[in-house]
Amino acid sequence: RRLISRIVNLLSTKLELGSPMISLYLLKNPDHYTSHNFIPFYWKTYVSTARSFFDYTHCPVQHVNYNLYNWVCSFYKVAKRKSKDEVLSDHETELKSSKSVKSTKGLPFLVGDPLVETHVISTRRNSSMTVPNFIGALPRPNKDNREYYCCTMLTLFCPWRTGEDLKKKDQSWHEAFEAYDFCEQSQLYMKNMNIRFECLDARDDFRAQLKSGKL
Repeated sequence: RRLISRIVNLLSTKLELGSPMISLYLLKNPDHYTSHNFIPFYWKTYVSTARSFFDYTHCPVQHVNYNLYNWVCSFYKVAKRKSKDEVLSDHETELKSSKSVKSTKGLPFLVGDPLVETHVISTRRNSSMTVPNFIGALPRPNKDNREYYCCTMLTLFCPWRTGEDLKKKDQSWHEAFEAYDFCEQSQLYMKNMNIRFECLDARDDFRAQLKSGKL
């Protein structure tokens, strides 16, 4: 304990760091706590695939009713061990959890996927506490390209394997969006995604009123 105190005092003096932060790192404790696990979600690649009518995944047949958003929250790709049927996580965010599991089995990809021989799909622990961290700004429903917005929402919240599962060839993305019956949870997600844009619009309106002298 005395040694730790001396190290903390020395580092805090030399590096101008807070003693609590130094203590956390020395004791290997986390420097922040969250109720949910946030995972990176590069959503644009899936939307591009859907617009091109190509397969975006060969997920197991057991997952056929999962939309993309729920699938990302519930499952992740893991690499098979060469010696046994056990699997190891190939994603940095899953390394710690995989170490605590002695043996993990997953479902195979469908035949035709390039990862069918090397990877399987495993279930996340506490998937209800997992939130996708969208990399890149999502489109707006009212100002951006309406077709692109409808395509994005269908890609995220409608189960599919090819783009043709999302809309017919003679349909526009807007028509397919209006025709699809989204569940209440998906509608709530879409509504929450637009809150940021509503706040930005309110800020811009307030600034405009200040400049015009109305406030």
